[in-house]
Amino acid sequence: EIDSKLVGFSLYFYAYSTWEGRAVYMEDIYVQPDYRGKGIGTKLWKSVVGAGLAQGCTRCNFQVLNWNAPSIDYYKRQGATDISESEGWLAFRMTHDAMKAFVKKGESASQ
Repeated sequence: EIDSKLVGFSLYFYAYSTWEGRAVYMEDIYVQPDYRGKGIGTKLWKSVVGAGLAQGCTRCNFQVLNWNAPSIDYYKRQGATDISESEGWLAFRMTHDAMKAFVKKGESASQ
């Protein structure tokens, strides 16, 4: 907040890694365009990482779109690793309709 105006936010939650234990997942971080480049995003990210550390998290996971080169470069400079490169992880999503269809598959057949 600057002068009672919301200029950015971060959204995160806790998850669990089978291999490393508790993790914090940063779902989103956003700073309004007029306020970018002033360290606000860094402060928001540090607050997410700090909250994770306070809860005993062993890592901070997040995603970034492949066209967002400035952010990718920034994250890497801060010590983040692109695990799609280093570990081969791929991101998948199942839409609401696909979820419903998946749950219904085979319901009439004996399981």
